[in-house]
Order: sequence, then structure tokens, then C-alpha cells
Amino acid sequence: MLHLSDKQFSAKACSVKDTFETNNLTVHGSFYHAAIQGRYTDKWHIKGLNRFDVVSAGFESRYKYVTIGADVYSFPIVSSRVSVHREDSLIRVNAGIARGALKLGTISWVPDQTTEMIGTIPVEWETHFLYRHLSAESKYKNHYANLSLSHIKTSPRNPDKERYIRDSVNVLVLGAQYGHDFSRSRLEAGYIFADADATLFGIFHQETSYKRFLYFPIDASLHLGFTRWEWEQLKTHLEYVHLSGKLYSDANRFYETLAPNRALSASLIKGLSFAFLQKAFRMDADLNAFAVLSGATYQWKLGGSYEFVPSAGLDFFGASGDLDINKKTETIKTFGTTNSYYEKTNRKLNSIGSILSLGCAIHKKGNVTMSLDYGITQIIPFYIDYKDYNSNQAEEPAQQGSKGGNKGSGKGGSESSKNTQTSNPTKDRSGSLERSVSALLFRNGFATHLSVGVKF
Repeated sequence: MLHLSDKQFSAKACSVKDTFETNNLTVHGSFYHAAIQGRYTDKWHIKGLNRFDVVSAGFESRYKYVTIGADVYSFPIVSSRVSVHREDSLIRVNAGIARGALKLGTISWVPDQTTEMIGTIPVEWETHFLYRHLSAESKYKNHYANLSLSHIKTSPRNPDKERYIRDSVNVLVLGAQYGHDFSRSRLEAGYIFADADATLFGIFHQETSYKRFLYFPIDASLHLGFTRWEWEQLKTHLEYVHLSGKLYSDANRFYETLAPNRALSASLIKGLSFAFLQKAFRMDADLNAFAVLSGATYQWKLGGSYEFVPSAGLDFFGASGDLDINKKTETIKTFGTTNSYYEKTNRKLNSIGSILSLGCAIHKKGNVTMSLDYGITQIIPFYIDYKDYNSNQAEEPAQQGSKGGNKGSGKGGSESSKNTQTSNPTKDRSGSLERSVSALLFRNGFATHLSVGVKF
């Protein structure tokens, strides 16, 4: 949960699932409901909301040397998998494939002043993907090793909708893991690398006209290393993650990062606004962030046929992030005149804190087993240093006779001028993170869960 003056994010979910096993066959089904919402404000307002219900059913059939399985989801998504293995599990090779469509939600564009002419603009996002996975694992005595390769690719589609987001994504994930069982404990260590190349297009479609009002080419990479040690009721862990990403702008006139006027419906006034008062944004952004998380959880097991299991966990984290944004705002006015405004923004976040987790579980043993599990988690920051400042300056000299103005104004035979405006002197903007602990507890970084299980 995140609830700040200019940023909000929250998520909730619930699920019901059942599994039936007989001999070498397992059949399972589930129902899952989730709702995710967020809001971001930076001179414009963007809201995202996604609610979805997912019904799934599948099976897994185990044979001497082969295990096969398949799942069907209501998105719709279909997945299948096959494993080839020895009886002693010395080596096992797994392969899987999934294909389908996934609705990622609706993003709403909210103007500063909503009128009858210009209201909230909702944009739907649905992705069509192909997922492939290959892994090999081995168990020898007390040793365990695993190597995996996954690839996700999406196919751009043009749905018959007025506004939509079309994506083209390639994600490659490599993983390696090693584990060793001691007499009373277990040690695991692993590494994951992910590389993503994604391009998002926002399209406005009306009759035979297509206008691109959003263009986001993004490159990102992730490095994640972890180690875990379990000793009876004690579990410890250590994770390190490094995330880097880059958003590129395109100098082509028709590849602006954001062009709000192109998302408006056709009318005389809006047509004039598009031709003579067009505003577009071009952005370059660099993100570099890392975090370290380490902690331990201890469980107490009390009772007999009714087992009472309270638990307490305490983690400590350190996080640092740096986001640099270069934004160019272009406004095309009458007679093809283009005003350009440059803005450099730098946001830095350094934080140290802890995560407190408390839980309680009750298990009933016997022919019919029951379980009840409840827990809460709260992030408690010790130190937050958030800097949000911009240093605005003109980076390009004024140019006369720019052809870019002709394209924007629609007057192909005339020359236009391009005026570059500078902003106010360097000015820091106050951060929006509340620093008092009382404002953060149960308002930011809070989560809770409840689960009930029955097995017979």
C-alpha cells in the first residue's frame, strides 16, 4: 500500500482452489479475484485500475519416466508442460509453453480541468503473449542444482476499439540455483538475470484514421541474487537486486513520447486545437536502483492434534534509486510557431528500514486436516532521504525555418520558426514523502492476508 500526495498504489486479492489426487493423476481448479489501482501526478494525472476474475482448471499425470500437465485459464490462456526424468530423480528436464491474451487494465488520462469537450480519457491495455520455458535439474544425495531459461514475447494487435495500448515486448530470463541438505538444516543460493526490450504505443482509432498519442520504447535489466538458510523453525534469507532502465525519445516528429491532443475525438474546436495549439512531450529517462534485504523468521509449534503456530519475522533493508528525466515540451501555436521548453528532473531516494511480520496459524491433524493462517506485515522506515529537484536550461539554440513546424501545422508550403524558451533558474521541488512514522504506519507499506484450507 502506498498513499502519498502525488502517488498512490494499492492491491487486494482473494482466491479459492481445490485439488483432487488419485494414483498418478492430479486434477485442480481455482478461482482468483484481484484489484490493482494506482495514481501518478506530474503536471498531468494518470490513473490505472485493473479488476479481474480468473477461473482455471488443469491436470498433471505422472508416469515412470514422463510427467505431463496442462492448464486452462479464463483470460483466455492455455499452457502445457512435460517433464522427462529418471526414477531416482538424478536428472529431470522440463519444458513448457503458454499462449493467450491478458488484460492489463485501463489507464485513465485526467485533464487539469474536466469540461464537456475534454473529459477523462480511458485507454485499455491488452497484451497477447507467447511464453516458453526450459529447465534442467538434478538431485544427487544431498545436492540439488537447477538451470532455467524463459522467454516471453508479445505480438502487437490492433483491436476494434477507439483507444488502446499496443505493445511489443521481448523478455529473456536466465536462472541458476543450488541447494544442499544438511542433517538438520538446508542451504540454498541462486541468481536470476532478466533483460527486457519493450515498446508501448497508445493509439486513437476513429473510422479509417489512426493517431499515435503515446510512444514508450523501454530497455530494462534486472540482476537478483539470493541465499536462504533454514534450521528447524528458523528461516533466514539475504537478497540483492539491481534494476536499471532507460526510456528513449525519438527525434522523428511523429514519435513523441506523449501527444495528448491526438487522443481527442474529431470536432471543429478540437481540430483547431490539434492544428494550432498542439502540445507534445519528448522524454529521455535513466533509472538505476538497487536494494539489499536480509532477515529471519521464527515459528513456534505448540499443541497436539490442534497445532498452534505463531510466527514473527524481522527484516532489514537498504535501498537507493536515481531517476534522471530530460523532458522537452513542444507547443505549436498559430502560423506554425513552435515553442520548446526543456526541463531536467532528478529524483533520488535513499532509505534504510525494517519490515515487521507477525502471523498465527492453527492446524488440525487427522483424516480431515484443516488450517487457518493469518498475518500482517508493516514496513517501518528508519531513514528516508528523498530529493526531487529540477534544473531547467535551454539545450538547443533557436532555429529559424524549421521544417518540423510545417508538419505540425499542416501548412506544407510555408516556413515556420522555432522559438526555444528557457525556464526559471534552477529550482528544487519539495519531496512528497511523509517522513513521520505515524503518517506511514498502516497507511504506507502495510499488508495483511488470511487463508483457510481443508484436506480430506
